[in-house]
Amino acid sequence: MIKLVKAGLLALLLPLAANAAATYEEGVHYDVVSERASKKPEVKEFFSFYCPACNNYESLLADVKPKLDKNVEFKKSHVDFVGVRDTENQQMISQALATAEVLPQKDAIIAAMFSHVHVKRAKFNELADVKDVFVAQGVDGDKFDKLYKSFSVRTMSSKMKRDQDYYKEKGALRGVPTFIVNGKYKLNLGRESGITEPEDISKLINYLAAK
Repeated sequence: MIKLVKAGLLALLLPLAANAAATYEEGVHYDVVSERASKKPEVKEFFSFYCPACNNYESLLADVKPKLDKNVEFKKSHVDFVGVRDTENQQMISQALATAEVLPQKDAIIAAMFSHVHVKRAKFNELADVKDVFVAQGVDGDKFDKLYKSFSVRTMSSKMKRDQDYYKEKGALRGVPTFIVNGKYKLNLGRESGITEPEDISKLINYLAAK
């Protein structure tokens, strides 16, 4: 009798498990944009410091990141096709982000760079303007100069450009912010997918990162 009851409960739970597994649908909640996948779980945000929407997303992402699985790394990749600034200027900013990535003040620097553009309404006309932001966050000026010109930072910046070109060619990167999980899945966020809140965004990232 007990075995029959257990079998009955299992039969009832199986459809529920199947529905839970099918919560996210390709073409609705995410798109497959590449055949290749990253070796480790990650979510990469393609963004620009010049992008108002990217600036607005920062507070939301602050709530998303703590909810990601511990093995999922969050990365930022700066693009060079946003706004009225020329490509050279935007690539300078990409290299500045790469410089920030190797510093303990990274988060504070990123916040300060967004603030420089969107709160203070100031401009990054030359590298000295960028350096001033770093120095204001406690980075030694000489250290900034060395890091900015270093091989590792220039390599990181070049990879941002390569990744940008790759996903643009795939049709996956048409605007920012754009989020790619494991180098393969593009998040569809917004009203159409119903994925708008930090809790839902983090769940979708964790689901795709585990695929």
